[in-house]
Amino acid sequence: MLFLAPYNTGDHWMLVVVNLTAEIVYYLDSLGVNIGQRLEMRKMFDNAIKIYRANKGTKVSKIKFSNIKWMKIKCPIQDNGSDCGYYVLRFMREVLLCSEEGVIPHEYFPTHSSEKYSTEQIEEVKQEWCRYVFENIIISK
Repeated sequence: MLFLAPYNTGDHWMLVVVNLTAEIVYYLDSLGVNIGQRLEMRKMFDNAIKIYRANKGTKVSKIKFSNIKWMKIKCPIQDNGSDCGYYVLRFMREVLLCSEEGVIPHEYFPTHSSEKYSTEQIEEVKQEWCRYVFENIIISK
């Protein structure tokens, strides 16, 4: 099972995907920032997994206790300072549609790998989001 966790640093959105069963945390950042520069975020997710283990009663060796695997995914990179939220929406969409058995390939999904998303791909996710908000929030009131 995958948990999708959009994360905002205060001025930038990225996606963290947690596979609790395999204890792998996938990191997708449309600016391409190395996970080593996101220590606060990493600590928060590592602690969440440790709390999950404790609540589940999982016994883990001391070596594995602090050895949660993080995987930086080579995902499309934005070429401006404003599309990060749309990139995260697109990442979530592709993770839901393409991941098999809770795995995200390091080189991203072969059918969606590119250096950046096209204007059409960003517009597509904008339209899907608008349609969802309109149909499920505005009309349903």
